[in-house]
Amino acid sequence: DMMNVVSLADHFRTHDVDNQPPPLAPYDAYATDVPLREALTRDGAAWAEAQVAAYGPIAGGEAMALGVAANEHKPTLRAYDQFGHRTDDVEFHPAYHHFMGESVAAGLHASTWQLTRNNDAAPAPAPAQVVRAARFYMAAQVETGHLCPITMTRAAVGALAVEPALAAKLAPTILSRRYDARFLPWWEKTGMTLGMGMTEKQGGTDVRTNTTGAQPQGEGYAIVGHKW
Repeated sequence: DMMNVVSLADHFRTHDVDNQPPPLAPYDAYATDVPLREALTRDGAAWAEAQVAAYGPIAGGEAMALGVAANEHKPTLRAYDQFGHRTDDVEFHPAYHHFMGESVAAGLHASTWQLTRNNDAAPAPAPAQVVRAARFYMAAQVETGHLCPITMTRAAVGALAVEPALAAKLAPTILSRRYDARFLPWWEKTGMTLGMGMTEKQGGTDVRTNTTGAQPQGEGYAIVGHKW
């Protein structure tokens, strides 16, 4: 009965643990961060405080549990569908897609860029970098895994600038605030993210093992795939 259950629990209770911190959540990740608030104002983005501050209670509340779920349930390769057809799809936990959707909607993947008349991407005016950095900073406290494709997308837009024709094709879909998790070709999606691969066959994800070297050449550098 209930009395026996309580007694059993008391039997195994040895002492109170008072040298561990209490649970962090719930808290307001913006209101409690004085340096972040001061930086937002100091760097000219006080007008955006309401939209940045709105994520504070979320980052320090419900998002904490979702962050744990996204990291406990690892991505799973689905090489084949139920009919035996090759798909090479990777299945992510819904919590991961939740974070992707939130971050894309907030523009963390591309808000520092804007469309030109030619559908190309040009740098957004200041303080776009500040607003994005503040929101990105809070997101990083909750779940950093999804921020890899988010920040790669933002960086890759700059690399596309050297190919204006390609940038004009891709920019409208990249800069979309609609996250599209469907496993489809980019031209069939309402939004897309980008990835950059910069490694060597012996390196994998450990870029410290890369041996590529660079030597000054005129105003730039010559890059060769071996150690100088």
